[in-house]
Amino acid sequence: MIDLENFNENFKYYGNDVVVQIIDMFVEDHQEDLKMIEQNIANKDYLSLRFNAHHLKGSIANFMDPETTELTRKLEEMGEKKSADALADTFAELQIATKVLLKELLAHKKNITSRETCFS
Repeated sequence: MIDLENFNENFKYYGNDVVVQIIDMFVEDHQEDLKMIEQNIANKDYLSLRFNAHHLKGSIANFMDPETTELTRKLEEMGEKKSADALADTFAELQIATKVLLKELLAHKKNITSRETCFS
């Protein structure tokens, strides 16, 4: 779940158009990131898993969502340790958490853009 107070504090010096662009980039890219991680897990490619989980963690961290950030951190650590223990479960949790994050981001984007149209 997004911590909107911290999110807004983090982006307070950026215009709403920049925030919308960042959200749009995540919306476009996150599915491909998840697919790569899923392939890494299936192929037991721990080096790539570590890299791809780290990349996704960086994207998600922008949105102040501690749960989803923590799940990507766990996957990154599993890749580093070459640990398959609970790997599938952690990935399944990440998929669910990412869907929730996506819904929250789209709602926030709608809120931002609807406020702009009210003042135009």
